[in-house]
Amino acid sequence: MGTITHLHERLRPVPNRIDAEGDVLAAASAVLPVLSQLPVAEALSRSGLLPLSVPSDFGGLDVSNVVLAEAVSVIAAVSTRAAEALASHCSALEAIRNAGSEEQRRTAFARSAAGECFLLLTEGDVAELKTDARFLPEGMGFRLEGEVQLAAMVDADWLAIPASDPSGQSALLLVPRNAAGVEFSQPGEGASSLLRFTGVHVAADSVLALTCRQAGEMMESVGRLLRAAAILGQGRRELESILAAIDPERDATVASAHAIGWRQVEIETVHALILRAAAAIDGAQVNPAAETIAQAHRIASILRVAAQRMDTGRTADEEEEAIVAALGRLLIAGRDEMPA
Repeated sequence: MGTITHLHERLRPVPNRIDAEGDVLAAASAVLPVLSQLPVAEALSRSGLLPLSVPSDFGGLDVSNVVLAEAVSVIAAVSTRAAEALASHCSALEAIRNAGSEEQRRTAFARSAAGECFLLLTEGDVAELKTDARFLPEGMGFRLEGEVQLAAMVDADWLAIPASDPSGQSALLLVPRNAAGVEFSQPGEGASSLLRFTGVHVAADSVLALTCRQAGEMMESVGRLLRAAAILGQGRRELESILAAIDPERDATVASAHAIGWRQVEIETVHALILRAAAAIDGAQVNPAAETIAQAHRIASILRVAAQRMDTGRTADEEEEAIVAALGRLLIAGRDEMPA
């Protein structure tokens, strides 16, 4: 197992270098006007934001998850698509952090530092880190078959695909977005996107074995945190737009004041949960014990429900009900040990 093979190279500008955690939000703000001029992946590539969560052992800044979430929130206030792309990329880096050999991780993280964007493919919030994709031995590498449904396709250079071999062993496959046999289709308005893999060749050094049993939970925790951060940024933008359009003398009705007040409650609640979930994820990354990972996942699950309700304004759907029920079972099973 050596380095991850380049199948499709292209020239790209050297990314902006961010040397300190205190410079992250300034870099996130600086990319905002560029998003209207360049494709999302290129704008993020130039910004220097893509390697923010690369571990320090691999030459990265490894910023706190609080700062990472705030950067996503800042970007979401201008571009939902860019925020989702950055969130998916950082979730992919979390999956890579818990997969493969040291050399494979180093190569993948170097790609991120060079401005290459990853898209993590998972179907819903499934902590098992699995999809319906399968990989089979073929020649000097593997052949990838299957398909993955996505809520939306975002710009990326690489696809990070959880897949299983015939024995059921899971791994993370890194595949160029434009590799032969990768087909993207979007059935129609409001429908999910579909990525289909037909005879896609994957080099042996691009198959990263999962090294942590709770890799899926960590990936899902980071994904839920950053998705909530994107929702928070959108919510702040919408509230600012509403306030800017209101005439205090003509429009300040009891109903409008009530609606705006509730939106403020939702924003502050989600923000507080983001801070708590981010701190728990930081702790689990520094000390990846079963207890710290479970605690981070528990808080991120609560955050997911709160943020989704803020985003849709609807009561719990089937997926949310399943999350809430799982939280209840955990509390019942370990009520004497459950942290406050």
